[in-house]
Amino acid sequence: MRMKRLMAMALVLAMGTAMAACGNNESSGNQSQVDTAAASTDAPASASEEAGGQDSQAAATEGGSETAASGDYNVTWEDTAEIVVLYPSMTSIPSGLQAVEDAINEITEAEINTHVTLNMIEVGNYEQQANLMVSSNEKLDLMITLPGGPTSFSTMASQHQLLDVGELMDTYAPTLKATVGDLVNGLQVDGVTYGFPLYKGYAGSIDILMRTDVLEDLGMVDKAKNLTSFSEFEEILEAVKNSEKWGYLSGIAACDGHGSVLPSCATVAYADNFADTKVVDNLGNTQFAVCVEDGNNTVVNTYATDMYRNNYELIKSWYDKGYVYKDSATTQEMGASLVKSNITFSYVNAVELGNEAAVNTSCGMDMTWVKIVDMPISTGSITKFTWAIPTTAREPEAAATFLELMFTDTRVANLFAWGIEGVDYEVGDDGVARFIEGNENPAYHAVDFLNPNGFLLHPWDGQEPNANEIRQQYMEEATYSPYLGFSADTSAVSDTVSAITNAMEQYTAQITSGVATEETYQEFLDKLEIGGIDQLVSMYQESLDTWLEATGN
Repeated sequence: MRMKRLMAMALVLAMGTAMAACGNNESSGNQSQVDTAAASTDAPASASEEAGGQDSQAAATEGGSETAASGDYNVTWEDTAEIVVLYPSMTSIPSGLQAVEDAINEITEAEINTHVTLNMIEVGNYEQQANLMVSSNEKLDLMITLPGGPTSFSTMASQHQLLDVGELMDTYAPTLKATVGDLVNGLQVDGVTYGFPLYKGYAGSIDILMRTDVLEDLGMVDKAKNLTSFSEFEEILEAVKNSEKWGYLSGIAACDGHGSVLPSCATVAYADNFADTKVVDNLGNTQFAVCVEDGNNTVVNTYATDMYRNNYELIKSWYDKGYVYKDSATTQEMGASLVKSNITFSYVNAVELGNEAAVNTSCGMDMTWVKIVDMPISTGSITKFTWAIPTTAREPEAAATFLELMFTDTRVANLFAWGIEGVDYEVGDDGVARFIEGNENPAYHAVDFLNPNGFLLHPWDGQEPNANEIRQQYMEEATYSPYLGFSADTSAVSDTVSAITNAMEQYTAQITSGVATEETYQEFLDKLEIGGIDQLVSMYQESLDTWLEATGN
């Protein structure tokens, strides 16, 4: 199935390259859709029977420049559906959001008889506000889930806050389902599908990002590019701290608005020598409360491992030496935003390979990158960001159909990521999108990694014109976790999940920013034990044993 999915990806990329070469006039007469043939390459033998509207989509695509009619999507409602779509902004809310919403609605109202309201929330406030919307049963039809916390995939699924989208996917998003193939398994709990996986290059790494201008001024560019250890990195942090010109910058800041000076502290066993760094598997638990180390099939409490403690002690040493941005535990700003605001010199980030240009754009300046470790593709990779239909949805059918449209329509895909062509960006003859000269801070500019189908997007300035093909190559060469596809139903221990979530909200930002004392760290472990984390570990162990036996792994 993996090979079939890669073949499908290749066809999608071929379509995207051809579309980029055909010009960029996105008039109503030039809609480009993913060829359904690409999707069917990854589909099981019965997919064509299950995907009701798939044949009509293929026929429409074969028409070349012909605009697909609304009949190409399975629109089963007569009155215009009204859906609310929620997703995070990695910076401030763009002033051009309404204009992008209007442009998208020109397409959706004609194609799928649906009016879309785009609701962006700054990422630092997203968890709280999204959780409030769902818990208060506010109308919300489609949303992004985050890597951790109360709006993570596993937490929302265990709290019964997400709809089963299996039949919705069959009926209203058949092309999406056929194309993503086995990736959907990562969003299943006991065979029930609760989300839509993003279709993109999942291969990634963890890198140190440092301001190139500072390194050049200090004469440390070569040293930075050849880093092999945190000890060497500390020498650079010390030089920045002691610099008369750059000493006002913090050496390093949290990357995520949640205090993580080192990302994925519950997944990555950082070592002084980068070559000795290892990665564990959290089994799709988006609280990262459990993990399997060294592939031994034994589930343990992540936060009581030597790995997590060693990570804490490393960050704590940096904090005590004055390298860490003092507000890292409380700020809601992302690392890139703090660089752009001239507050910090560096941050460590988990980056999907091929997205470096987008990150540099977010930083607002050239960054020097040093890889620490490659990340395997796991269930956690897939659950990191997902599209889901919460139980508050009033129009779940229209929401699924909108995802199908976003997955197949290059106009909507690029509007969602880059804004309005000719206003917020322009596309060169090479098919690469970039800011319009003199308008480097446009009214709308989002991120590419939240799109349902990242392979429909124009590559961004700094990326190669064949960036999508490069991502495909990364995927072919990536390492896959042996536990990919495993998931556990935590509904039976929902009280434990809630207790762990509460403890994490109280303590983890302090721990991963280096602020916490040893006493605070121990308090966190005690709260987890009182909350029943041993029960969660046992439940995961039982589920994993059953899965291993069933799959023969």
